[in-house]
Amino acid sequence: MYVGPSYINVLAAVMRERGHDPALIGARYERPLGEAELFDLCTRIVAGTPDDPALPLHVGAAMHLGVHGLFGHALMSCRTLKQAAGILMRHNPLKSDSSLSELTFEKGEAILTFEPPFQVPGSPHFLSDLFFAAGTTAIRELIGMDTVGVYLELGYAPNTDAAAYEELLRMPVTFGHAASRLKGPAPVLDIPLQSAGVATADAYLRQCELLLQRMESAGGYESSVRRVLLSSRGEFPSAPAIAKTLHMSERTLRRRLEAENTSYQTIVNDVRNHLARQYLADTDLSVADVGALIGFEDLANFRQAFRKWNGITPAQFRVLALAKEGKGEREPTSATR
Repeated sequence: MYVGPSYINVLAAVMRERGHDPALIGARYERPLGEAELFDLCTRIVAGTPDDPALPLHVGAAMHLGVHGLFGHALMSCRTLKQAAGILMRHNPLKSDSSLSELTFEKGEAILTFEPPFQVPGSPHFLSDLFFAAGTTAIRELIGMDTVGVYLELGYAPNTDAAAYEELLRMPVTFGHAASRLKGPAPVLDIPLQSAGVATADAYLRQCELLLQRMESAGGYESSVRRVLLSSRGEFPSAPAIAKTLHMSERTLRRRLEAENTSYQTIVNDVRNHLARQYLADTDLSVADVGALIGFEDLANFRQAFRKWNGITPAQFRVLALAKEGKGEREPTSATR
């Protein structure tokens, strides 16, 4: 489970818009919530908003892809909905040992099933409403239009007016089924997404997954800085800007990174190096273009930094990467020099 501060910010904004006091959320969250913390938070919210059972639907509907941070950037780098569904299965923010999210196929339909990690007292299906509202919002954003032939079956009675579900989720919704499942024609999963023609999409997606795995396993302020850096897609923000994003002073951020035996610059260099290696190995972009993508305007500076990080030049790394993959060496071209 990796419920970051950005989700809490959306919750606070929606509560404010609907006339609730965001103070119900409690202390400011600077780091991702664990399952026990999320349960306590949801319990407080439900107890403090007894007359607004539609709240989780509105919160989920407000979660555009940018809110999901690195997870959202990974989804936006996918070439198809099928690839995005795989990312969701592996890195669903609500994933835990006690939850279920799986994609299956049956009779020409793709079926996304979700069972929450816990039920919230007073609103047992709070997380399910939030998950499916956020999920359908993400799907519409990824394909750039409303879904056709997609519908939702929920394994419970509506928490609010049934019409509110179809209005917010913008698809047919029925209730009282054996399980909660989002269904649609299997070919929908093969619709090309906006990133399908982007040369760096696959390399960027792999880097997103790598850092998502690090964040989910390690935690700490280092992972939070990595998340912000990678979400910037090469335009790396300064240490003061990252500190502001994480709701702390630059001095506090540097001190906390030091406690984890690292620094802002060390993390920047590591992220840049990983991106550079992926782009060089997986794309035909020129060395100059790769350098520009990770923030080096001067080619000589990029070559010098890459040699320092890896002991070889970018061009040499590319040749070795190709050989390792069994592709053999190739004649240098304008794309590989």
